[in-house]
Amino acid sequence: MNSELLQYEIDQTPEPGDCLEICRGIRWVRMPLPFALDHVNCWLIGNPGDQLLIDTGVNNELTNQLWQKFLVSDGRHTKIMSASGPEKLLVTHFHPDHMGLAGTFHTAGCDLIGSNTEVDLALRIYELDDNSYAQQYAQWYRVNGLPDTVVQPVLDNGNTYRQKASRPPSSSQWTYLQHDQNVTICGDRYRVIIGAGHAPAMIMLYRDADQVLISADQVLPRISPNVSVMPVLEDQNPLASFLQSLESLRDLPADTLVLPSHGRPFRGLHNRLTALLEHHRHRLEQVLDACVEPRTAYQLFPVLFSRELDAQQMSFALGESLSHLHYLENCGELERQYERGLTHFVKT
Repeated sequence: MNSELLQYEIDQTPEPGDCLEICRGIRWVRMPLPFALDHVNCWLIGNPGDQLLIDTGVNNELTNQLWQKFLVSDGRHTKIMSASGPEKLLVTHFHPDHMGLAGTFHTAGCDLIGSNTEVDLALRIYELDDNSYAQQYAQWYRVNGLPDTVVQPVLDNGNTYRQKASRPPSSSQWTYLQHDQNVTICGDRYRVIIGAGHAPAMIMLYRDADQVLISADQVLPRISPNVSVMPVLEDQNPLASFLQSLESLRDLPADTLVLPSHGRPFRGLHNRLTALLEHHRHRLEQVLDACVEPRTAYQLFPVLFSRELDAQQMSFALGESLSHLHYLENCGELERQYERGLTHFVKT
């Protein structure tokens, strides 16, 4: 997708485990990820003695080591770069690159802030034993046409969420935010915006005083976030939820400074929203054209994805294919058929 209409706020990116001040009172911390999408942005708000961290990265040895360069446990407090803080951790959504170390930070003394829906989902997924998790996903793969060569590694891998996240603290350990709620963070007022589609109830924060949006994964500068139907998610039409969330963000000023969870901070919010909406509308047209004959979600991979997919990307690709199919089905453009244990979609 074309990102030429965006203005990037800064040419630099922080080194892994380091940070840069991006705007008043907000520092940008960048943590590596062991995926094709190779980093996640975390945001540190406030000053020593009154700090809040947004998101953590995954729970693996490297990320723990990098945070240890910042954080030294001292009773219920922590220290970051030899300065007291952060006292609070806000997790935007349940994905392990955002919530992966919530348990670790809570043990170090951070109070936790999040979305009730996202925390409950993380707890539910984490508690699935390896067999239950694997069987659920393997069956989902099979009915949507993926071959056994892809299904078997799913059975072998067990609960991959646990492998990337520490145990999330129980529901009672969190303070929950609601859509349109006004909150004061480190002396500044922010409005809570709940986005949907990529995750069911993802937290974004908007600071009206200087028009700053911490957008989590809802608005990214170079790629569209994955919008997936998944067996562990209740929303069976996430693309509709995602597109509606994008439209609602048009109420914010066009020159808002956007702090995304992946990629560089940028301005040009309205241009980016338009590009994302057009991207998915084009994909919907491609899917509809391909379904003149009955198609499984797997048979649409060559239509939607030009690159070769690894095991993790295969799961995302299936969820993404299904989100477009379900959207068109809900619009009455496609109907679902079942044959020999497979789910097909065809034009009405």
